[in-house]
Amino acid sequence: MISFAEGEVTKLRREFKRVLEGPEAKGVCTRLSQELGGYLPPPTRIVSVYFDKEGFPLAERAVLTPDNCIKVRTKEYSPDVGAAGRERVVLEVKRERSGLTQKRRVWVPRAELSRALHGGVSLLPLIAGGSLSPVLAVTYRRHVYQVSRTWRVTVDRDIGFHEVSPELALAPTALTVERLGLPAFEDARVVVEVKHLGAELPEWLAALNPGGTTAYSKFAEGMARVHGFAADGVGAARG
Repeated sequence: MISFAEGEVTKLRREFKRVLEGPEAKGVCTRLSQELGGYLPPPTRIVSVYFDKEGFPLAERAVLTPDNCIKVRTKEYSPDVGAAGRERVVLEVKRERSGLTQKRRVWVPRAELSRALHGGVSLLPLIAGGSLSPVLAVTYRRHVYQVSRTWRVTVDRDIGFHEVSPELALAPTALTVERLGLPAFEDARVVVEVKHLGAELPEWLAALNPGGTTAYSKFAEGMARVHGFAADGVGAARG
């Protein structure tokens, strides 16, 4: 019933992000489409829920040490290619350390999510013990430009940050934008993320990261916007 989700570029990679205004993001997408011979990938609507422990230690790390942190979240995709009519969710542990990102992901039937999160998945021992609770939902629209096996670019728009209850987050029914309702805050910017396996990138794409990675995190940003969260006086939101 539970199997690893996709892809080497998902499991272990290097990545950098740029937060762009609409016109600049449109130019980047035009270049990416040219790399794909003029193809424009269809959008996917994503609903993600982040989990944390009492006192928000994972959120604190995301704010204070974004290059050395851990995030636990679920993701649901619409459309969900490969779901074959089943309601399912990706349960994910993401580690970021010194420029490397590593993920462990499993597909879980929606109806079994609560059991999986509370110790039923031996593949993700970090989350065992039942001490994690949902603290934030994030919705966004994503285009994925997969140009080669060694690098890809995701472009996220219409980012919304929502409060979320355990009843919604762990329900046997899919968590949709409609069920979440209006976001507490909407980010009008566009987040462009380049994910690669150390391969040489096209010069124009590498030039998007002239001064190192941008410390943007949907988790940190959303915790600041929805909960007013800050760690040791450091606010997570960056304008």
